Amino acid sequence: MAYGNRVKTDSLTTVYDSEVYPVGSVFVQPADELVADESLQGDRTWLFVESDGGCTANALLKRSSNTASYKATDSSASNAIELMNLIGIANHAIATGKYGWIIVKGETEVLGAVAVTNGNNLISTSGGAGKCKPATGGATDSFAVFGRAIETTGGAATVKCYVDFR
Repeated sequence: MAYGNRVKTDSLTTVYDSEVYPVGSVFVQPADELVADESLQGDRTWLFVESDGGCTANALLKRSSNTASYKATDSSASNAIELMNLIGIANHAIATGKYGWIIVKGETEVLGAVAVTNGNNLISTSGGAGKCKPATGGATDSFAVFGRAIETTGGAATVKCYVDFR
């Protein structure tokens, strides 16, 4: 697939030591290329970022700096972090100071802190860094919803969901 002036041939789970692509670059992965989990559907949009504090696999990520839009780290254990301060989901671990692709739109999996019901809107939680919980529908939640659960879990687990950070 053409990628600007380059052809993208690396796996989207590759972790880089340097800024191989400009941070903030976007890549759309067509649905027919999803092979890891056939229960996830549709295209996925990925964003190239620098890990600043570490990105755990399947973690909800936040912008780690007020002065750099594309530095990411696991979201803090805080309830209802505003969507503007969130950046995406780490599909794989990215160590501090390394670079990689994160999911910003499409179906994926995210760490859950509590049970989630299919159809719940999702927000960050104080129940653990990089984790989510169902939104309760309050005024604060409306600015913090980043996705919707597409499965029901019985407790703290990885949750299949649709996200849209863009």
